[in-house]
Amino acid sequence: MYNPKSLKAEEFISDEEIRETLDYAEKNKDNTELVDQIIEKARLRKGLSHREASVLLACENEEKIKEIFDLAQQIKKDFY
Repeated sequence: MYNPKSLKAEEFISDEEIRETLDYAEKNKDNTELVDQIIEKARLRKGLSHREASVLLACENEEKIKEIFDLAQQIKKDFY
């Protein structure tokens, strides 16, 4: 059973969840509205789920990629 908060590897590493997450990212990588929502959540320092992060990693829109990298750089500066 998939449990992302478990300390047991066999519970938080799930082949099915990984495949579903990659599929979700592929299906949503061009969904600008969703990408914008995820970027805004990151901007608010709310933390991202693995699925949200996968969408940002799969995004191919050059403008959004720049926005993601700029925000990541700002967050890094703020925390370190």
